[in-house]
Amino acid sequence: MTTSTELRISLADVEAAARTIAGKVVRTPLIEAPRFPGLPDTPIYLKLENLQRTGAFKLRGATNRIAQLTPEEAKRGVVTASAGNHSQGVAWAARARGVPATIVMAKNASPLKVSLTKALGARVILEGSDYDEAHEHSLRIAAEEHLTYVHPYDDPFVVAGQGTVGLEILDELPNVRRIIVGVGGGGLFAGIAAAVRGRGSTADLVGVQPKGADNLRPSLAEGRVIRGGRPSTFADGLATRQIGDLPFRILKAAGARAFSVDDRTIARASFLLLEQAKVLAEGAGATPLALLLEHPELANDGPVVLVVSGGNLDPFLLDRILFIGLAAEGRLLRLRAPLRDVPGRLEEFLSVAAREGANVRHIIHGRESPDLPPGEVTVELELEVRDAAHGDAVEAAYRSRGWSATRVPLGPT
Repeated sequence: MTTSTELRISLADVEAAARTIAGKVVRTPLIEAPRFPGLPDTPIYLKLENLQRTGAFKLRGATNRIAQLTPEEAKRGVVTASAGNHSQGVAWAARARGVPATIVMAKNASPLKVSLTKALGARVILEGSDYDEAHEHSLRIAAEEHLTYVHPYDDPFVVAGQGTVGLEILDELPNVRRIIVGVGGGGLFAGIAAAVRGRGSTADLVGVQPKGADNLRPSLAEGRVIRGGRPSTFADGLATRQIGDLPFRILKAAGARAFSVDDRTIARASFLLLEQAKVLAEGAGATPLALLLEHPELANDGPVVLVVSGGNLDPFLLDRILFIGLAAEGRLLRLRAPLRDVPGRLEEFLSVAAREGANVRHIIHGRESPDLPPGEVTVELELEVRDAAHGDAVEAAYRSRGWSATRVPLGPT
């Protein structure tokens, strides 16, 4: 293994990692995706790391790193910091070897990821407001308790382990033209880059981050690691303030490119993956598709591989993603109208939606506003419609029948 001071990972390192983790992690499928709206009719493939044993790619690097511990290090135990997926990877790999594991997670970490990590037998400490503060606390624990620190992305064994994703992509799709990867600290992207360039592939390597955690793009532009502010994104797996030093140097040498995307596009991508590809992807795993939705030209010269890096999605967050996705696809319509407060009037109003084939999702019947004249109420309907054209038709039907119905913008729930 090349050392971290050499700041590179060789193909031999990644191949050694593949041998180390064989049989301990899932060789995840690479499937051809359905046609997504607005994208060209070129082959798009999904590398389904959401089907990994812990629901994310992180198990690969963690397994390879923990396999390197000396017997004395294994006896003392390991510590790490994580937004969630790395914590589960370390906890799983540590339990498999009988190594005590301590995981520091931010206080606002996903409750699902916290509970899954605890279920794997790790000691979980909630500390700090984001990953970086949790990381600082974990380093103090490592020093105080003499534990081996397992870095989520700035460790050569971890990066080599993540690079096995790249080997599997090339094994199944040697003619891949572009690989798109969500980027937090950069360990997965760098590992894939090391494997792809090591195999001699000239595939375009594209990293993507949420706009609220956009640090790789400016770093590549400046030729040095740029540290951003506190991340602001629901894609917690990508919520880091900077790219790792080792991953950055690998990616720079590999000629990688980087983009950023809006959180609402990420939510729409997660919705489309679930509805059309039957793939459950958390924000980090949906970010590659989000990039294609914002830049469809990147799919022109396929085949393109999107790495669905994880699927550990909190159910409450999934509910919001479904709303955003339905709204973005024009499948929700919200109307507001004044009605006379007399028996039967509400039924007449609702009958228009019924005749047009729209289903009532929510209704607010308000009569207590000081702005309303006596004898009048305001009704607000949220309707399920087939598509944007159907929504327009329903709105037009109300107006044609004399109702003063106005469309209400759909904002976040």
